[in-house]
Amino acid sequence: MKNMEFFTAKPNLHQVYGRTVTKELEFNEYTENKLVHQIMKDCILTTEIHNESEFNGIKTIEESKLVQIIPEGTRIIWNEQAGYIIPNVQVCTLEELKEDIEDIKNIYNDVYRSDENDITGNEKESVEVNWRD
Repeated sequence: MKNMEFFTAKPNLHQVYGRTVTKELEFNEYTENKLVHQIMKDCILTTEIHNESEFNGIKTIEESKLVQIIPEGTRIIWNEQAGYIIPNVQVCTLEELKEDIEDIKNIYNDVYRSDENDITGNEKESVEVNWRD
């Protein structure tokens, strides 16, 4: 496969505030609207929600408590409405991302480098392929 290139799915580079859970991590915080109160101590995150609303004359009162025992090393991220949450995607620091990129470069440079498959972008000619034919 002459003149083949390697592409990588572009990562989401959106930055979020967060913390890494340790036994020493402690906090007692509220969201800005004061509806969510969270306490972290000894790797236990306690979240209390107190909310009142009214719609069409119906008053709703929500009071809930969630206790999560979180393993050390888990990353939690800040959400303005919900407080600290466990992200549904893996998050990393920019330094970790940089290391991953270097690892990927090294893997592909070592394994796939050849005159017929030059991933460094030094191809002398380009081949156009229509994959739908």
